[in-house]
Amino acid sequence: MSSLREINFTGGMPDPDTFPVEGLIGATARALRRVGGKTLVRYPGDHGDIELRRVAADRLASREGTRVPTDDIAIASGSMQAIDLVIRAYVKPGDTVICEETTYMGTLGALRHAGARLVGVPVDGDGMVTSELGKTLAGLTARGVHPALIYTVPTNQNPTGANLSKPRRRELVELAEKYDVLVFEDDCYADIHFEGEPIPSMYGIAPQGCVVHVGTFSKVVGPGMRLGYLIAPPSRMVPVLAGRFDGGTSAFASIVLAEYLRDHLWGHIATTNSAVRAKRDALVAGIRRYVPDLASCIPPFGGLFAWVRVPDSTDMDRLMAELARLRVLCTRGRTFHVQEQDIPYVRFSFGYPTLDEIDEGMRRFGQAVRASVPSAAVL
Repeated sequence: MSSLREINFTGGMPDPDTFPVEGLIGATARALRRVGGKTLVRYPGDHGDIELRRVAADRLASREGTRVPTDDIAIASGSMQAIDLVIRAYVKPGDTVICEETTYMGTLGALRHAGARLVGVPVDGDGMVTSELGKTLAGLTARGVHPALIYTVPTNQNPTGANLSKPRRRELVELAEKYDVLVFEDDCYADIHFEGEPIPSMYGIAPQGCVVHVGTFSKVVGPGMRLGYLIAPPSRMVPVLAGRFDGGTSAFASIVLAEYLRDHLWGHIATTNSAVRAKRDALVAGIRRYVPDLASCIPPFGGLFAWVRVPDSTDMDRLMAELARLRVLCTRGRTFHVQEQDIPYVRFSFGYPTLDEIDEGMRRFGQAVRASVPSAAVL
């Protein structure tokens, strides 16, 4: 099997063919001539480049009508740095943090490293089940436990692809206010939207100070840019930036991306979404073609991930070993589970591989699943 070509379904990476090489080359020259060396020899500062902050502010205003002062925005080295800074500011060892039962593994790792006690709330097709969140908060309060954060990926959730419905968003905010818990919104996938009307962010509907919001440019341009951002009012931002010691995020990368996105943001997003939607369709079609009896996936409305279920009887160790042997890289479901439970799911990130690779990857996936379940098993 060593002659098989590796197919990579890991990581939240967009279509490499949509990376705007020529556009960024031109933007680099324009930005350097405009800014000059006097700016670039200085440290960027905790808030980062003002022009990229304006792009972030305009993005939120254009997408959903939420206007945010640029002073309430801080540029970070990818969304993961922003997430880490918030956790450092608001989570102490032994603190309780509530999150979706299956959620972004990077944040789970950072929370565990911080010594947090993680409490998961079930997720269905409409996102976090807020009726269960209410029971969780009531139960914790009865035991004298006050959670430090409610962490949520409400839009095109990683890994499930679920979208928290508007009624649940309002209910989540109401519960957070009732129990005086800060909501930590990871909104990194909101722009990758294929169908239906975009749902407003939690930050846009909540009272000021109730929500801290993290976004990124990585998912529509490329993680290699390492440019994300944090949005919060001063009362919430000051403790976060107090833990920052890096001198600020790359001014060079920031001015180049700001120069390009100022005039091309929504056109670029439309281009990337068209390419990624075709890949989502190819992955779903591949599952139906090669393994319809043993795997299923609800087609996500956006984002970069397909949350694929296999039969409960699947030997997950065998499945992952077979996928490795067939050189299909994807991520085991338990990686995303708040208690690391070995659930019968695999996450496929479909933005990076080609359409042909996706079809071949699903053929190999079908082969691996059939080798890993009892012969009589059905989904």
